[in-house]
Amino acid sequence: MGHLTERDVKRIIKLIEEWQEPKLTWPLLVDACKEKLGISRARQSLMKLPAVDMAMKNRKAALKAPMEKPGWISDIHKANKRIEELTETNQKLKAINQKLVERFLIWQANADMHGLTQSMLDQPVSQLRKRT
Repeated sequence: MGHLTERDVKRIIKLIEEWQEPKLTWPLLVDACKEKLGISRARQSLMKLPAVDMAMKNRKAALKAPMEKPGWISDIHKANKRIEELTETNQKLKAINQKLVERFLIWQANADMHGLTQSMLDQPVSQLRKRT
């Protein structure tokens, strides 16, 4: 078994820092060290290493920290109400957009019938001349 090398300690710390499971315990770490790193140590042995102990505490704290983004709603009822409001707003915007697309198609057809070119239509408003 022998002593852990500095390289072994770094590998264990990296394993801890990259831990993706929602739960991190010493027994789980011991098992992961055996499986992934081929390092067989008791949890007491790992706990005595200050760098490993600190990495373990930091990762556990990070896993327990809320994963919510700023502005997220933790209350499910408020979240559902917000979803309903956003869905309703989205539907209204889709309807408005559809009407604008229909209006654009009419304008496009009228412009074509009256011989207006794209460059004429793209002129800034300040360059438009009044027709008398």
